[in-house]
Amino acid sequence: MKDALSPAELKDLLDEKMDITVLDVRRRADRIDVEHPIPGAEWKDPAQIAEWSKRLVDSNEVVVFCVHGHSVSKNARDYLRGQGLKAAVLDGGIEAWQVFSRGS
Repeated sequence: MKDALSPAELKDLLDEKMDITVLDVRRRADRIDVEHPIPGAEWKDPAQIAEWSKRLVDSNEVVVFCVHGHSVSKNARDYLRGQGLKAAVLDGGIEAWQVFSRGS
């Protein structure tokens, strides 16, 4: 799996019903909205990654996102990869997804 996926690439995977897990790893304080604008995304507290990552299925590809797609999601991706999971970051984070969604 690539290090990062663009919003368009993620949308294609979701449209194709690929076996993919999308995780919102924004810090609790950065979560302004309650709903997830990315279909099927589930919030996971990045501070608790050692606990919740144990429950991920290693056959799935995992895409993580934070606000901008920088340190929080990259740290999560790297941790998950260290656990043997196939993980990538949503390039540009939720902000890029929202811009992409408005344009499509």
